[in-house]
Amino acid sequence: MLLLVGAQISSAADELWKNCSTPTTDYVLHIPGSLIRSSDPSVTGCTYQTADGAFTVEAVEQSDDAARNQTIDERMQKELALLSPTASYQKKGGTWFVLSGVTPDGTEYYRKHYTNGAQWITLRITYPHSENKKFDKWVTEIEKTFVAFGHAKEKSAGDDKRGTAE
Repeated sequence: MLLLVGAQISSAADELWKNCSTPTTDYVLHIPGSLIRSSDPSVTGCTYQTADGAFTVEAVEQSDDAARNQTIDERMQKELALLSPTASYQKKGGTWFVLSGVTPDGTEYYRKHYTNGAQWITLRITYPHSENKKFDKWVTEIEKTFVAFGHAKEKSAGDDKRGTAE
């Protein structure tokens, strides 16, 4: 069962925004109201996209034991290996790390991984790099308002930058 909690007008292009969470997840994803929830029956969390599928955002919890037991450095190295050599921006805090870049096919991505020491939650966003001016405000708002593990996340000055012009 998906829960949409509250709706508010945000500064990001005066769009109506809504929150997504589920009874089985430990995060709150703040998304533009115009996004459409994935209709894939295997999706149980918060996965949304634009009507044309160009912009996608999802929040997922890793449930496998191997992911749970990884340190932040191990997890970051694994992700860097998967995204290499396209990760043009990376930043790490005590309980999170960010990777972003552009794939050879022109897809811009932003991934932020959070851990509480026993679990991982990942925020993933993708969209055409050619449309970054259109979607950058959404990405900034989504990242800034995402709540992992039911509490305010660790933030430091500038951790929402992705290495591209904003």
